[in-house]
Amino acid sequence: MYYWKALAFLRSRVLVNQPTSLSLTEVTNALGCTKRNAQLVIKKLVSEGWVDWKSGVGRGNLPTLTLLKSLDSELEVRIDELLSDNKVDQALDLVDESQRDQFLLGYISRYQSLPTELDILQIPFYRGTHSLDPIEVTRRTEAHITSYLFSNLLRFNKSTHSFDGDLAIDWYQTEHRWHFTLRKGLVFHDGSPILAQDVKVHFQRLIGSNHHNSQQFKCISAITVIDPLHLCFDINANTGYLPSLLSCSAAGVAKEVGGKIIGSGSFKLVEQSEWLTRLEVFSSYHGHRPWVDGIEIWNVGDKAKDYEMHCDIVHSHPHYQHSSISNELAEIEQWEKGCEYAVINPHRHTWLSIPQHLKSLSELLRLLGIAKDISLDTVGYAEGMLSTSNQSTQPKIETANNQSPLQMARQFAGQLSKPKQPLKILTYQLFDHIKMARHYCDRLNELGFICEYQVLDFPEFCQPDNLKDADILISGEVFSDNLDSSWMGWLQSSIALEVCLTDEQKQWRDESLERLWKITDYQQRQPVFLDIEAQLITFGIYRPIFHVKQQLNYAKTVNPVEQLANGWIDFNQITMRR
Repeated sequence: MYYWKALAFLRSRVLVNQPTSLSLTEVTNALGCTKRNAQLVIKKLVSEGWVDWKSGVGRGNLPTLTLLKSLDSELEVRIDELLSDNKVDQALDLVDESQRDQFLLGYISRYQSLPTELDILQIPFYRGTHSLDPIEVTRRTEAHITSYLFSNLLRFNKSTHSFDGDLAIDWYQTEHRWHFTLRKGLVFHDGSPILAQDVKVHFQRLIGSNHHNSQQFKCISAITVIDPLHLCFDINANTGYLPSLLSCSAAGVAKEVGGKIIGSGSFKLVEQSEWLTRLEVFSSYHGHRPWVDGIEIWNVGDKAKDYEMHCDIVHSHPHYQHSSISNELAEIEQWEKGCEYAVINPHRHTWLSIPQHLKSLSELLRLLGIAKDISLDTVGYAEGMLSTSNQSTQPKIETANNQSPLQMARQFAGQLSKPKQPLKILTYQLFDHIKMARHYCDRLNELGFICEYQVLDFPEFCQPDNLKDADILISGEVFSDNLDSSWMGWLQSSIALEVCLTDEQKQWRDESLERLWKITDYQQRQPVFLDIEAQLITFGIYRPIFHVKQQLNYAKTVNPVEQLANGWIDFNQITMRR
């Protein structure tokens, strides 16, 4: 590999037929090898006619290297060979760092247009994927991917608001105990059988982990294996919630072997790197076999939206089957469930430890509204997680004497005492979150509050120590069709919310949820969730900011580039028409 790295280095370092002073030390550092190996590589390049090398004459004079011909064609052939062998990281070592996103985009376009025996859906994406261990998944895209890598005991049926069996074929409740019967013949991706003991081990690993996903599963007090195909769960809180809990991402059954996570779903993970996440269909899956043979998700950075499709993606979802929908694109808008929000931490800053100050700051954030550089064509002001039918793009603020919300904010801030120490705003790397952090910081400074903000990568943002070291946390939550699971996931597993609650508020939350789960009807539980959310706003802990407008592309053919991030591509159902 030193030979090819030398060619890539010289291509970017020197010009053809231009003698260049070049030290052996620079070559050694570029190749990451010893001087002896660097000398051997240079000798080979000279013998093959790529370069001319003249040693420096006299003390302090560097050797002179002349590149005799272009290296582009030779490197392109080698890069294609490496990519064909799935050696993506080695291939990208030979591509100039500034050109990698564009190179991957071109490679996907060229490769997908070629005939192949397998139907591989290749999707460009704007970032690499994070951990795909189900107990660590927090983001929507990763949750969507893991739903195909791991099977659950139960799956939520959004049409009936009930549950269908997945790994389980039968289940029933007796007081605080739930009983499950597994299907026969289930296997993990390594071919080993999935038995009741494997299910128990997965949930023990989940409950025993330090990840905040484990918090919801603390309600499981015991798991008992009756025999290889039967087990039961004992529940000490929110007994009626268990079926919904067992259908969420973290409950996807996995097996850990030597530090490697083995899946159980319709696709198996065969590669995950900074640049590529590759899934292959699992031939021994217990359900219907997907039509596509594999999924490749390529990290091409901000070039993802420039991608041009080389086939149509045919989706079998009922939305795409109505006779009124033609092949022409029909765009429909709706408000995404969930919202972007701020939570305020009363534990770090002495000024915020006073409840009235907390409530006042929350009200001030409401008056400050949405950042001007966030287009109101794409967002709408939020009063809670769920949008209303008459969703507004402006906050509902009763103004006096024709005052603007900003004027009201100035007047309101003028009545408040100011903290002597700076307030710290923390968020993660989403464009609109960063804009809101900057907006709050600038406005609060203008209003006499000393303020600063920090942006972290999402995994670092989720670290409790980082969250506890901030006063205003800007985050977001996306709700699924299973509102029960979404509400519980946010109320119990959002680490940003958790670090901001007091012990008394945590006890109130837990007691409120216990009462809620005595309600057996799905629809009747929803207004109770809304009441709990409203109380968090009243506490001053939580401030909804905005909803995101989804532009749903209803058509018989859909573009996966836009839809992966939203979880709209059903990998089990799509087909491809070339």
